Amino acid sequence: MTQAGKILLLSGLMLAALPLVADPVDEDSAASEMVKVVTQAGRPGDCLAALAVNKIDGELRAVSAQGFLIEPGIHTINGRATLDTRKCQPIAVDQQIGSTADLEVNLEAGRTYYIAYDHKSQNAEEWRLVVWKVEFD
Repeated sequence: MTQAGKILLLSGLMLAALPLVADPVDEDSAASEMVKVVTQAGRPGDCLAALAVNKIDGELRAVSAQGFLIEPGIHTINGRATLDTRKCQPIAVDQQIGSTADLEVNLEAGRTYYIAYDHKSQNAEEWRLVVWKVEFD
């Protein structure tokens, strides 16, 4: 094969590979179509505990403890909270926290949702998952 033929073949292979390279603009637009959920920004002083999400839409999921991206739409979320009772109601020895109901929320693209476990009531049966803040990106 001649040198010109080799260059032509190599150029053709390089052009064929171009569609496989992700365009950063496409990645940015795809990320902007996702919803950011923050779960570790609880507010202990307001009795809002950080949440380690382990269940989304009824399925066990492994997501970052800091938060995650998810497609817009209605989702159910659940997980485990670590309660800081220094400023909130202490848990009595005979009081147990069972599983809490899923949080069902309509997540809209271009927004950041802060989710926590609200445990400010003296009645533990009223403790629940909440969206305590929404930011527009």
